[in-house]
Amino acid sequence: NGSYTTTVPAPTVAVDSTTVIAGNLTLNKAQALDAACAGPTGGTTYTIGNLSAKPGQCVLYQITATNVGSADATVVVVSDVTPTYTKISSAAVTTVGAVTGPAVGATGAISATIGTLAPAQSAVVTFGVKIDQ
Repeated sequence: NGSYTTTVPAPTVAVDSTTVIAGNLTLNKAQALDAACAGPTGGTTYTIGNLSAKPGQCVLYQITATNVGSADATVVVVSDVTPTYTKISSAAVTTVGAVTGPAVGATGAISATIGTLAPAQSAVVTFGVKIDQ
């Protein structure tokens, strides 16, 4: 610095804190081919992993939220959106709470307001999409 003197700046410290509560959730998203585009049935088998589908075919999605904690999980909301190049083929439903989403033939966000899940309790959200041709 020649004849100038500078002081070393004080170290910058950033503190990030996360509060963890006893109510922990796990989310699993599974899918199944819906050959007849008829929507979910009692015999539908869902898998987690890759699924091969072609334009004009339908895919069912099943999202399971499970409270794996030791306390109630409150204000639980499960959200998803229709994938790119798809439209709703079967309206979204949930086993607990209420669900809103686009009408059949439309695209957009699916939101299930679950509310409170007790320890070991699960809620399942299911919807179907048709791949654009």
